[in-house]
Amino acid sequence: MKKLTLVILALTLSIPIFAGGGISHNDGKAEVTYIKNNKRVPDVTYQATLRDGAAWQNFLQQHGTWYVIFNEENAKPHRAFGKPIATIGTDAEQKALNFINSHLQDFNIPVNELHLAGVSSNEKQQFVNFYQEYQGLRVLQSRMTVKLSNNSEVIMFGADVFTDIDVNTTPTVSAAAAVANASQGIPGTITNTTAQPGLKVLPVPYFKNNTYHLVYEINVEAMEGAVPSNYYTLVDAHSGEVMYRSNTVMHHNNKHKHAEHPGGTIDVYAEGSIYATHPFDPVSTDMLPNMEVSINGTTYHTDLTGNLITPENGPQGATFFLRGHWSTIRRNNNTPSFSNTLLGGNNTVSFNSNSTIEERSAFYHVNIIHDQCKAVLPSFTGMDFSLTTNVDVTGGDCNAFYNGSSINFYAAGNGCNSLANVADVVYHEYGHGINDNYYQSFGQWFQNGAMNEGYADVWGYSVTENPLLGVGFDDTDPTVTIRRYDIDRKVYPVDIVGEVHADGEIIAGAWWDTYLNLNNDMALTMDLFAGAYPGLQATVSNGNEGQAFTDVLIDVLQYDDNNADITDGTPNGVEIVNAFALHGITLLSNADLVHNDIEQHVDAQPIIIDANMILTFPWTTYLDDVKVYYRLNGNPAWTSSPMPNIGGNDYQGTIPAQPAGTLISYYVGAEDLFGQVSAVRPIGAAEPDPNIPYFILVQFDLELTDDVGDFSSELGSWDIGLPSDNATTGMWEVNIPLGSYGTPGDASTIVAPNDQVTVGGDLCFVTQNAITINDPLGQNDVDGGTTTLRSDVIDLTGYTNPTFTYYRWYINNPPSGANPGADWWQVQISDDGGNTWTKVEDTKVSDRSWRRYAFRVMDYVNITNQVMLKFNVSDSTRPGQYLDGGSLVEAGLDEIMVWDKGIPTSVMEEEGNHVHFGVYPNPASDVLNATFELEQSVNVTVEVYNTIGELVVLAPKGVLATGQHQLQLTTGDLTPGIYMVNLLVGEQRYVERVTVVK
Repeated sequence: MKKLTLVILALTLSIPIFAGGGISHNDGKAEVTYIKNNKRVPDVTYQATLRDGAAWQNFLQQHGTWYVIFNEENAKPHRAFGKPIATIGTDAEQKALNFINSHLQDFNIPVNELHLAGVSSNEKQQFVNFYQEYQGLRVLQSRMTVKLSNNSEVIMFGADVFTDIDVNTTPTVSAAAAVANASQGIPGTITNTTAQPGLKVLPVPYFKNNTYHLVYEINVEAMEGAVPSNYYTLVDAHSGEVMYRSNTVMHHNNKHKHAEHPGGTIDVYAEGSIYATHPFDPVSTDMLPNMEVSINGTTYHTDLTGNLITPENGPQGATFFLRGHWSTIRRNNNTPSFSNTLLGGNNTVSFNSNSTIEERSAFYHVNIIHDQCKAVLPSFTGMDFSLTTNVDVTGGDCNAFYNGSSINFYAAGNGCNSLANVADVVYHEYGHGINDNYYQSFGQWFQNGAMNEGYADVWGYSVTENPLLGVGFDDTDPTVTIRRYDIDRKVYPVDIVGEVHADGEIIAGAWWDTYLNLNNDMALTMDLFAGAYPGLQATVSNGNEGQAFTDVLIDVLQYDDNNADITDGTPNGVEIVNAFALHGITLLSNADLVHNDIEQHVDAQPIIIDANMILTFPWTTYLDDVKVYYRLNGNPAWTSSPMPNIGGNDYQGTIPAQPAGTLISYYVGAEDLFGQVSAVRPIGAAEPDPNIPYFILVQFDLELTDDVGDFSSELGSWDIGLPSDNATTGMWEVNIPLGSYGTPGDASTIVAPNDQVTVGGDLCFVTQNAITINDPLGQNDVDGGTTTLRSDVIDLTGYTNPTFTYYRWYINNPPSGANPGADWWQVQISDDGGNTWTKVEDTKVSDRSWRRYAFRVMDYVNITNQVMLKFNVSDSTRPGQYLDGGSLVEAGLDEIMVWDKGIPTSVMEEEGNHVHFGVYPNPASDVLNATFELEQSVNVTVEVYNTIGELVVLAPKGVLATGQHQLQLTTGDLTPGIYMVNLLVGEQRYVERVTVVK
């Protein structure tokens, strides 16, 4: 086990800066990141809120089908993409700036602070990248990206830039002190420290917001035994805290015969014994390509086949070097060489007697991977130099690394073969060099360690087309591997562990499965890989793997596209999407369902649930089914029912008919091929800590209403505040709600409600209004404790199945709030006049909209004449947390109603004629249905009166036969409000109350 662990460290623990992978014997314990949650997935609720915001909706109105993943900290699009948008300019930079200035005004882009970082490109697209400066200081992790098609149309943009930076740019910690702090905790012996000139600004995510830090950039170089390290470190220039630290140190068998040439000129074929794959395969004799030969003072190189045709006449003395165009072998700082006399004609020369098999194998395989690099990236010249390849490095074992200028392989020992003899290890380490220099060619830095390790593996298996990496590192067991991609898929975010090699298996696995889905076509796979490469997704810090992986998926789909319009599909889109989805990399947060919830329904009839799916490629490739999930009364278990597509984007399913008095909870969602549910409505209802679902009351009648001071107060008086309350502001009050906004006038930034629920009403319970609508967030929010609303005693003994509904507003996690999601909304019920209480709602889940909750009394307590309700909103203090203490909490309550099951509560007897009367839907909008059953033929009339007694609808129906009847009344012309529906059966009158809404 020790041997296996050491080798995994040796190959797999290389992490980037120079994009490179070295080994860290401390297992990365010296590393630090300011990203506190490395398993982040999009917050579907907040993403939906941002999509509903004015800025994005205005953009959609102008440009049609576009999709977006928001940066949840700056509330700007991180990746937005869709149908091409034309722009103009003389070069890529001008075209990008023209687009930003002409189309992104609503997103408040700090254009004057943008500076061109570079333009990366593939054969179809250009990525124009800008960075941001604040008061002359570069803002780290800032990136404004505009992707252009070859038709100069914008197909993607991202705005990871910042408009709320507030930081003191004068340091209070000296550079020397920062260097000293950066040096603390570094394993091994420190050999050098360098403070980079100038200061930078570092944005640090903090729940839907950023904090900003002035930082020094410092490199600390060290040696731990024989293993070098170079830690890129960010130190806060005010506190001295180390904010970030990352270590920057990171079968091919092709035989050729030499050409036959007559005459006296010297021709050479250079060969040597090598391991074509690994030490458990037989040694083979193969060509040594691109190798340096010196003849008569002139330097020559063998060609790709190991052949050299010279103009020299023999015999001549020649010197051969194990170095060439792409690799310079070094052992103990010496390059293997030997001299020989060459005769005219063909000369076969072997390097076997003058070098080790490790040296020859490493030289051979560096040439193989360089050729692969040129095949995949033909215009990239960043690796067209002779890379120092150190072999048989002493002082360690089971180890290999790339340090920015060389690749390095330790000598065999401790049960390990030299990794210079393992072809895919050589390809992997060289792959770090490709990553490093490719990004540098565009003025960027391949920073993310998981991406670096994963992409180095991709370079490795792109040559071998073998999912097993590192076969042959163990000197006795050929079945041991370092990593493999044919079993045990790694999935984001479940398998993120904060170790770059393990985390890198997620993205490398996605590319391997893409290869499999493309019918084992490695050339096509690597073409897609190369097309996405200029997206520079790995510029993000360690801890942001989820963002990088998703960016790769977007970029590869857009490169695969053949008409610059991703919304109509791409040639290999299904294969790509399915491969990445196997590793948890999806774009499902953009799928959307539109559903108008059902509040009431008649008994004994199936309930039709209809939803419209707003979905185009690539999301359609994920979709397996749309479903409705429901449960009955107090049952905690959810039942699902399919909602088949009935045409276009319309999906329709059924909840089975239920008896009167049933309370149905339900939500709708799209289920993907892997059983995950997304596009849920209500948003968040399917989460482990769920938002409240929709509620359907089956054949209930409205009995009592308290609309909080507008028209009806049938529940008695309320205690607003109790002696035990301790909130200092934000206490409950009856008032006209006054909205509180992050950005005044922008409905998407609302925190406290700006309206109430009662049609035609003004008042509701709110937790203390601010003074003006322009007051800052948190003005008079709930602070320092709890505030309580308590009802009067309610006598429910006359009811069969009393059920409460109410509308509530609750938020504890606005983007600028401290301690988000830490505070409780609680609703309790008592059946003994307030001596004991049972919780109905007990949640920390926000929903900053008016949401209707429903519960049957019998599911919690007994039905008595001493029933009471209590509503608590709390702000807990949490010393030691960021912003110590209070959260930003706002709440509202309106339309508290009591219902009872509709049959037989409206039954009246008249000489043997039993009439069952009900109306639905209630509230009604354009149409109201009146249902009743007659046991004998009788004259029937329906009348509707408003609250001041005016007859507004008269529907004489004449004599109707025995049996069930349903009448449909048009209510579209009625003013919103409360109405009384009268059923006149002979001389008897039956009344139901209904609310008309618009």
